Amino acid sequence: MLRVLSIMVAVILSCGVSLAQQQQGQRENRSYDADFSRSQKLGFGAALSLNRFAGDLQDGSNFPGAETDWGIGGNIHLLWRFADAGDFATLHLLGRFAYSPVSSSYSGSRLAFDYKDDLLHFIAALQMQFFPEYDLRPYAYAGFGYLAFSPEITPTGFSKNSAGDVTGSMTLPLGLGLTWTLSERLDFFAEFMKTLTFSDEMDNWVSEDNDNYNMVSFGLTFYLDEKSEPIQPEAPVEVAPKDSDNDGLLDEDEINIYNTDPTNRDTDADGLIDGDEVERYKTDPTLRDTDYDRLLDGEEVNSHHTDPKVKDTDQDGCSDGDEVLDMNTNPLEKDTDGDGLGDCDEKNVYRTNPLVKDTDGDGADDGKEVRDGTDPLVADVLQIQESGDIVLEGINFETNSATITQDSDPILRKALNTLRTNPDLRVEIQGHTDDVGSSAANQRLSERRANAVRDYMVQNGIDGSRMTARGYGEDQPLVQNDSAENRARNRRIQFRVIK
Repeated sequence: MLRVLSIMVAVILSCGVSLAQQQQGQRENRSYDADFSRSQKLGFGAALSLNRFAGDLQDGSNFPGAETDWGIGGNIHLLWRFADAGDFATLHLLGRFAYSPVSSSYSGSRLAFDYKDDLLHFIAALQMQFFPEYDLRPYAYAGFGYLAFSPEITPTGFSKNSAGDVTGSMTLPLGLGLTWTLSERLDFFAEFMKTLTFSDEMDNWVSEDNDNYNMVSFGLTFYLDEKSEPIQPEAPVEVAPKDSDNDGLLDEDEINIYNTDPTNRDTDADGLIDGDEVERYKTDPTLRDTDYDRLLDGEEVNSHHTDPKVKDTDQDGCSDGDEVLDMNTNPLEKDTDGDGLGDCDEKNVYRTNPLVKDTDGDGADDGKEVRDGTDPLVADVLQIQESGDIVLEGINFETNSATITQDSDPILRKALNTLRTNPDLRVEIQGHTDDVGSSAANQRLSERRANAVRDYMVQNGIDGSRMTARGYGEDQPLVQNDSAENRARNRRIQFRVIK
């Protein structure tokens, strides 16, 4: 163990020398111990500890497989610096009282026991702290102490091989640690202590070697007296940095870094002060329109709430300036009118009005017409009347026939578009005639003509389940059959919305 302690001391000293070499600088002549990181002389403190006993009952050679636990204890200490060795080390007297619970257990084929003890340890030692001028200081100590013990071993009747009842022993405590200055009066420390005793009867079992125990502590030291302050040379008078125009930028930075006018809060006259452009908006304080979108940076921030560094804030393909100045659209919305088409696409691709959802006023939004293949600039969808009827004026048939004439194609195309753009629409296709001819003949003719229109829709992709065809003959005229013009109006195809 002494060899291990020697190696640890060598490592700490080596690290300390390296730290001193890196941080060593020219130091002025100052009062005694003003160079020390911890110049106060008297301190006290407390620590939590982990404790582990090493004796005969825990020795694998005597009781193979014995298990030794780490116990949690605590200690208090008093520390007094009484001398120093320049910048290399300071010498301290250390007094400590420690409470260290320890335990172990063993289970063998012929013997099983549990061991525990509450150790009370009084220590007086000489401590040396290295490199006292730095906040992080390694230290080592050695001294003498007295250890009181009273082991409890179960099961009761454990046969001990020691002679007599020994309840205490002189000790040789050896420790290594590291202390760190936290504040003007407070240090944190972590250390390892190895305690060698002059007794082999701490666990009621005697062999060739004396018993000992280990302790790892983490704690705080509080210093009572005032810290010695160094004598500081008189500081030169410094002129405070100047911000002449109160724009948040120092005059020196405006001249040397930003190329702005230190006497003008808004160098480029864009409505934003230079400091806000540099620190807040990250725009160019010497350029009125940082993103070249035809809007001043100040207008973008204060009026339009667009990004003055991005030419097209809503990423719809048109610059913020184009939307505000030319199109009157919202530069923060890709689709101002909510018709499913981007503002820029409406302007440049479809030529529709980006401010109106239904440019041609035919009842179908521009986006829907584009997706359905109809022309958003031409009213090619039929309007559904409040009654739910759609009269297809212009569908003509050959005389006394269900053959649709070619001049009916425009109105049929509109009817087809209406069904395409309204996929949930269900209709009854009604056929009507005038009163020329017999009622029975007119009934049959109206049915054939209604079915002809239904067949046209099915052939052009409309689901037949959405349409029924029915003839009404001459029974539901729109007007009196008293003239050629009125009879022409009564000869018609009509859609009635059923859903």
